[in-house]
Amino acid sequence: MEVDDTCEGFFDLGGLWDTTIDDITLSQASEQIEKEIECENLLENITLSQAIDLYNPGPADKESDYFVDFDLLAKKEGGSSMPVGRYEHFVNDKDLKDLLNSTENKNTRKNTNWSVTTFNDWRSARMMMTGDQIPDILAFSAEELNFWLSRFVVETRRKDGKAYPPKTLYMLCTGLLRHLRENGVHFNFLDEKNSQFYEFRKTLSARMAELTAQGVGTSTRQAEPISEEAENILWEKGLLGNSTGESMLNTLFFYNCKLFGLRAVDEHKTLSVDQFELGQDQKGKFINFTGRANKTYKGGLYQRHVSAKSIRHHFQGEKVFNIYKEYFDLVVVNSENNRFYRRPLANGENNEVRFSVQPIGVNKLSTIMKNMCDKAGIPGFFSNHSGKRTCATALYQAGVPEQEIMERTGHRSIESVRKYKRPSEEMLRDISNALEPNEPVSKKAKILDGIENPKCGDCKNMFNNCKVYFNL
Repeated sequence: MEVDDTCEGFFDLGGLWDTTIDDITLSQASEQIEKEIECENLLENITLSQAIDLYNPGPADKESDYFVDFDLLAKKEGGSSMPVGRYEHFVNDKDLKDLLNSTENKNTRKNTNWSVTTFNDWRSARMMMTGDQIPDILAFSAEELNFWLSRFVVETRRKDGKAYPPKTLYMLCTGLLRHLRENGVHFNFLDEKNSQFYEFRKTLSARMAELTAQGVGTSTRQAEPISEEAENILWEKGLLGNSTGESMLNTLFFYNCKLFGLRAVDEHKTLSVDQFELGQDQKGKFINFTGRANKTYKGGLYQRHVSAKSIRHHFQGEKVFNIYKEYFDLVVVNSENNRFYRRPLANGENNEVRFSVQPIGVNKLSTIMKNMCDKAGIPGFFSNHSGKRTCATALYQAGVPEQEIMERTGHRSIESVRKYKRPSEEMLRDISNALEPNEPVSKKAKILDGIENPKCGDCKNMFNNCKVYFNL
């Protein structure tokens, strides 16, 4: 195996340690190797134990202060004696199942259950009305799966009898595929390279195209971003601010979305106070946010090279910074309750803002954005997704590159972040104006009766309370 210049200085594959880096400990070298993406593909076949074997220290190395004695380290950790207090918790099958379920997205589980229920409803109806004998989906052979799924995607309907939109039809299929995998049936009928299910995929594609031609599912309702004008209205009407616990809660929720690109309830409900840090440096006052697991980042095996969101936001003014600081001074943090969002209380006798020690409920969290806009009289369709869409849209309209937008929003693909961006009203107006035909400015002038070459004295009463229009 060849190692290019990127990895030069790590290992001598002949079995000798490179003496040019004898001032680096083995643990440091191992850590640096893991971090070097360029070297990873070249060294992927070398395990840690093999790396240790490659290092054959001589007498000079043992005398070095940087030499790591692994035998001594093992003795310090307990050696061959029975470890006390180190291994106390042993798991069974139920524990492992609970661990796996805890990392699964709840919406994913709902989609799987809904897909299986929908398929079973169709299966029961078809058997009752046609007399066909359709096995359970887990008992299908590849041929049976190809045959019956082709009919399912054409015949299935919503409970009101209407056809499913194309994207929903595809989601039904992905839910069924997930159900098969969870039960040890590994037929990937959506894989284009799998010729066993060519008929099914062709049927699914044709059905989706047919529904699109009929106008089914061609228009989707998406949450709108909060424009700059709407944001100013929220401040003017006291729905954002620090005058009450309710307004302070609204402010923190809104700017957690806008500054850090947090999603809907799933990220907000698990948010804790220790994920935030206020400070000041040479650039001014800032707030640090450290993310944890969310929809796009779970931190599992296949995301070991992906880091959790870490953002430092510097404030241009002190208004929002002071509200964060005031809130952190008000909420009580203890080992039992470290949740970020607390239930707001009515102001005290001296009009001081107060919060309960109890965290706010999920139902309240899920309607904060909608309730704010309704109370402010802002027309449009707003949900908690409006917050993250506001973040992406504001950065897009400011000309920020897509890669930097993804750093804030946490999206893993450009296609995903583009769904959240919205053009401003000015941009849409410019597009419309660019497509409109040019109307020539009228050059005809109306000659006032009885006035020919008026003198300066006559001009003073010519234009009195007039409205002037310009065609641009």
